Amino acid sequence: MTTGDHGGLDTRTRAWLTERALPGLDLSAVSPLPGGFTNDMRLVTTGQGERYVLRRYRSSGTRMRRNTCAVETAVLERVAPTVPVVDVVASDPYGDVTGRPTLVYRFVHGVSLGQVLAGKPTAAEAAGLGVAVGGVLAGIAAVRLPRPGPFHDVSLVPAESGGEAADLPGFVERCLATGNGDALTPDETDALRGLAARTGHRVAEVNGHSRLVHCDFNPKNVLVSRRGGRWDVVAVLDWEQAFSGSPLYDVGNMLRFAHLYPSSFVDGFVSGYRDAGGPLPRDWRELSRTLDLFTLADILTAPPDAACFAGARTVLFRHLAHEQGPTSDRARRVPRLRARSAEHGARDHGESP
Repeated sequence: MTTGDHGGLDTRTRAWLTERALPGLDLSAVSPLPGGFTNDMRLVTTGQGERYVLRRYRSSGTRMRRNTCAVETAVLERVAPTVPVVDVVASDPYGDVTGRPTLVYRFVHGVSLGQVLAGKPTAAEAAGLGVAVGGVLAGIAAVRLPRPGPFHDVSLVPAESGGEAADLPGFVERCLATGNGDALTPDETDALRGLAARTGHRVAEVNGHSRLVHCDFNPKNVLVSRRGGRWDVVAVLDWEQAFSGSPLYDVGNMLRFAHLYPSSFVDGFVSGYRDAGGPLPRDWRELSRTLDLFTLADILTAPPDAACFAGARTVLFRHLAHEQGPTSDRARRVPRLRARSAEHGARDHGESP
């Protein structure tokens, strides 16, 4: 911070807000928003009582590819007609004015899906939530793109070479080589590496799929609101990792912690997604778990905090229990890992970022 900051904003950013992004509006308060792992998030309140979110992009240690501010803005514009997303007001996509890529959008009134699920909704409420969320994901998956791969510019047309099958074992090795060496024990490292080696071949099944993938579609990024006696999705947040590929990445992400959610939510989510036209192959459960291992490996080897790491470890154990690899290998490794997990107690119920 420098002299003259207001609510943690430097002079250039504050001037851009008042002169270009929100001209004619007085800033009455600027305060930090919780939940941003990779970017600076601030709530901006004007003297007229309007609220906006200021998002300032920063580099991240995650190994998952992240879109630029310009590309994320293009994704939001592409899905806005059919998917509930935030209303972008202004952007400094390359930081030419503010010094850092910056986005401003209208504040959305709602509560995170994770908070609602943690509040122990009734079975009927949870089922309704699941149907609504599944339907929104089907809407995301309905967006077709020219070919698979990451987005390189605002055209949202992946490069010609971007559609090859992702290398899960190779990604895990890169995570292990560049991550926190103390995060996993040798047994856990071997378990993660072995799981990727035995299941990585499944990734080829989605090679060539070119639907829009949010890639961080979990309860913390889904805002819901109660309307007319039922819960509806009012916004899907954080499209920074979006790319063109298989919707099963998003299915696996949402169901990563399914063991902590009401079973009626999970059933409702699957039926809502399928009934709204979301593609689900016969082996979708195994395939979605495998695809989610990309994100899981990133969290396990470079966790943002202890709670995220503990939750990811629990999911790793569950993957090992479900995995259809050699029985002798499961019998040898899973009990040993579970014994160590007991030391962490309730911490194993944390959510990943």
